[in-house]
Amino acid sequence: MPKRLARILIPLAIATSLQPAAAQNEGATTLPQWFARPAATRGAPPVTDAPLSRAEAEAKLGEVFAALIAGSQQAGLDTLPPLLPNDLDKALLPSELHIGDFTMPFVLLTKGEKPASGWPLYLCLHGGGGNGDAKGPHEWDVNSREWQAQKTLWKRIYPAPGIYFIPRMADDRKGRWYLDHNQIAFEELITKCILFREVDPNRVYLMGISEGGYGAIRFAGNRPDRFAATGGMAAAEPLSTSPPENMRNVSMRIDIGEKDTMYDRVGLARRMGERLAELKREDPSGFDFEVCVQAGRGHGVDYSLSPQWLSTRVRNPHPDRVVWTVQKFDSRIALQNYWLALDAAPATMPLYLSASISKNRLVVTAEQDGGEGKPRQAVREGVVRIRLNDQLADLDAPITIVVNGAERTAVRVQRSLAVMARTMAERSDPNYCFCAEIVIELGAK
Repeated sequence: MPKRLARILIPLAIATSLQPAAAQNEGATTLPQWFARPAATRGAPPVTDAPLSRAEAEAKLGEVFAALIAGSQQAGLDTLPPLLPNDLDKALLPSELHIGDFTMPFVLLTKGEKPASGWPLYLCLHGGGGNGDAKGPHEWDVNSREWQAQKTLWKRIYPAPGIYFIPRMADDRKGRWYLDHNQIAFEELITKCILFREVDPNRVYLMGISEGGYGAIRFAGNRPDRFAATGGMAAAEPLSTSPPENMRNVSMRIDIGEKDTMYDRVGLARRMGERLAELKREDPSGFDFEVCVQAGRGHGVDYSLSPQWLSTRVRNPHPDRVVWTVQKFDSRIALQNYWLALDAAPATMPLYLSASISKNRLVVTAEQDGGEGKPRQAVREGVVRIRLNDQLADLDAPITIVVNGAERTAVRVQRSLAVMARTMAERSDPNYCFCAEIVIELGAK
């Protein structure tokens, strides 16, 4: 597993060290200023594209991350409430996230002391769901009660140390945690906690109960690269909504009662476990999971098991293999997953991508359904970007490329500060700041 990024303590006034000499003139845009702009208006990063050595790229990583923090502060993005572990009454006063027309009340609590590597972050999703007859977005007492229950569980059984984000459903009339506005809210919260609350990006966890558990499983199957682990309690999901092959590099646990038969919850959980076990037999280095069917239990389980199990997992942001079924998650389509990226949404979905890298040999497959029971067929159009660093490959040596079974001409890549700035801007996660990339045209020979 790659070395975890240490907490970066670099003065934020480092802009000039990241500019080419010509860009240090009065009026030139600094890198923090570039990060402060909205993504749609940034343009190319104001840094040199000159080749970097491995040592130079490693040294620049901390500076680029510090520039991102400085630019985000300039843009006024540090809007989270302060962490108040010694004043529980104030800490329990809800704050709000605003996502378009939606408002999500939440509390942000701490437990224990911050580790040297940074805080673990837990997103805790309550049960309940949707009620189309609710009089307003926060008017259903079931969701209000379940939200309070999460705060009780935080106090009684959730592990220390950690920062706990406990949101309330943004709209009781819709009531599904996987909806677009929730995805946007969680991404905003995680990003701000990494930038401004000293969260370890490799120890971010998502867990939930009942409706919240459905959401945790769906995120494992659709946004796995953001989390170290997810846990669904008293919940299960069909394979179609939460593709298990996407869970290769994220740890995932389900706790379900053996008598929880409503909506076939226990049956769905068992089938998910069976499919994950098949995938692990085929690929033993991936698929860390557990499906725990609790004897004698119905739709209420022992809620202490999943949080403790999650807390022992650490994300590997640079796995040697990525499996990615690209499909809509509500209406949104992710364009990055670990060290893979797409320039645009695929013309036909689902798109089945698989990429592995070992000893400077990169193997990529891109397939789509053949239709009418036919086997999958190779995709011959579109672009896949392979983001690289010196943990994934020896960037000073040629890289052999195989695409859809055909070997192509080996390539040499160049480390670049411009690539580092672009990839840091995309993900706001220093572990996904890459110094080189290969652009693969799927239709090329």
